[in-house]
Amino acid sequence: MQKEETRKIFEDARLKFGEDVAFSDRPAEEGSIVVQPSRIKEFSRWLRDDLKFDFYSEVGGADFMFQNPRYSLTYTLFSTKERKHIHYKVLLDEDEPRVDTISDVYAGANWHEREIFDMFGITFDGHPDLRRLLMPDYWRGHPLRKDYDIGGESVQFSANFADVTPQTLPAPPDEEVFLGWDRLETQPSSYTQLLDSGAELEDAGEGRMIINMGPQHPSTHGVLRLLVELDGENVITTLPDIGYLHTGIEKTAESLNFNQALTLTDRMDYLSPLGNNLAFSLSTERLLGITIPRRAQVLRVILAELTRIQSHLVWLATHGLDLGAMSAFFYCFRERDQILDLFETASGVRMMTSYICPGGLREDIPPEFMPMLQSFMDIFQSRVDEYEVLLTKNPIWLERTQGVGKISVEDALSYGVSGPSLRASGIDWDMRKVEPYSGYEEYDFDVPVGSHGDVYDRYLCRVEEMRQSHRIIAQAIKKLEPGPVGADERRVLSPHKIEIGNSMESLIHHFLLTTIGFTAPPGEGHVPTETGRGLLSFYMIGDGSPKPYRMRARTPSFSNLQALPLMMQGGLVADAVATIGSIDIVLGEIDR
Repeated sequence: MQKEETRKIFEDARLKFGEDVAFSDRPAEEGSIVVQPSRIKEFSRWLRDDLKFDFYSEVGGADFMFQNPRYSLTYTLFSTKERKHIHYKVLLDEDEPRVDTISDVYAGANWHEREIFDMFGITFDGHPDLRRLLMPDYWRGHPLRKDYDIGGESVQFSANFADVTPQTLPAPPDEEVFLGWDRLETQPSSYTQLLDSGAELEDAGEGRMIINMGPQHPSTHGVLRLLVELDGENVITTLPDIGYLHTGIEKTAESLNFNQALTLTDRMDYLSPLGNNLAFSLSTERLLGITIPRRAQVLRVILAELTRIQSHLVWLATHGLDLGAMSAFFYCFRERDQILDLFETASGVRMMTSYICPGGLREDIPPEFMPMLQSFMDIFQSRVDEYEVLLTKNPIWLERTQGVGKISVEDALSYGVSGPSLRASGIDWDMRKVEPYSGYEEYDFDVPVGSHGDVYDRYLCRVEEMRQSHRIIAQAIKKLEPGPVGADERRVLSPHKIEIGNSMESLIHHFLLTTIGFTAPPGEGHVPTETGRGLLSFYMIGDGSPKPYRMRARTPSFSNLQALPLMMQGGLVADAVATIGSIDIVLGEIDR
């Protein structure tokens, strides 16, 4: 949303909230509204009910350790009617950082607030389940605070758990575990703690039980653990337990320069590395205030759509395997391998490419890339037809997917569900159409929309999305013209190899960019994008150094998974596998 629109909303807010709201120029092109902590719930409800900001995206935290107030929370909401988004902020003092929860206004805020409590130690009053989310309950300290060392705390091992003084839990039986960098501690039974909410099940009647799915269960698609409460075969409640794959990507990015931090995004969602590269680069470029040449824009679209197709292919292959459709697995991986060959031809790497970068592309595509791409384009439509022959009208597939794992549009929006998992519920919401980036407004394509919000409609949406991505790539091929693939920004991109060989100044410049990196001005940059799983964005904060002061990743799998208990509630335990697979999660971007 443009700054003028944000200012107009601010003027309306000033009439209602008076001096409790103020206007901020950050992010530079959008602006935001700063709200007093005591009015945050009322302000959020006003945005939802009066201004129709119905889609919850995120709340992210930042620690400005040497400023007062020290902590900043940035909320992001979208209006599906007006097709725009808004940022608003709360600033909190160091001594007692606390603010009211908005999880009763937007259900999706539940996990985001727990994550901030976990990572920053900020308390959300009135939150229904305020405990750690990604780190284990016994963890000491809050990793995303600036005064928390990247290597973690060094704690001398003690056989007596009481000497270690856990933050939130009573002393459990002693058990030695390794916690990472030079840290040993005693681990409490997280299973016992997670079952606290079900402690009264013994008196709930016959047939009630709790089963454990994961984190090794193959159908959970990664190290996801679910505690499922059953009444016979019917699912009563589901409790996801995440954090097993926590890699500290957001924290690590603060210790790297921007080009180094880019490589982390490949590994966050390993099925959408180029999509992650694009989202990171767009937000960084917004922070830097630079524009990208035409050829680079078109190639970015081609690569992003190829990434979307190969991501959907892996989803369809594994989802089919979950439900017993083994043939689909082999069919889908046949075409996915062709796409990986294209990535390898362009970048030299099949998966973790880091090929799309701030400023454009690492280098231009080689001559053999376009003939390979055309060969893929010539056969792919018929291959999608083959997938549909296998599954779309298959009676077993219909039985396992129709009417299963349903979620309404209203619930999906409140939880921040995005991508095909949202569109299957009946709403046309795709960031490529809503807030176009990389020139997507120039392309003619349809957004597949379902009507039932079930597993089957999520399948149909993804299959049709592959066809639409093929359509976009065909148009991009026609738009591709000769030209540079990097912005004319000496401060961001290295000189050409020929120039380096002939100029000492260029060699020095290349050396400095490689070893130190480019600097980003103080400010904030944010560009929402659409990956195969949904809304992905990086909220970048610069402080004038070569490193991102804060890299906040809003990942689609995180929000989509939070809605899983709602989708599973009332269904059969036999349908749990189908429902989990249908939201297409990647644990790397959930735990990040």
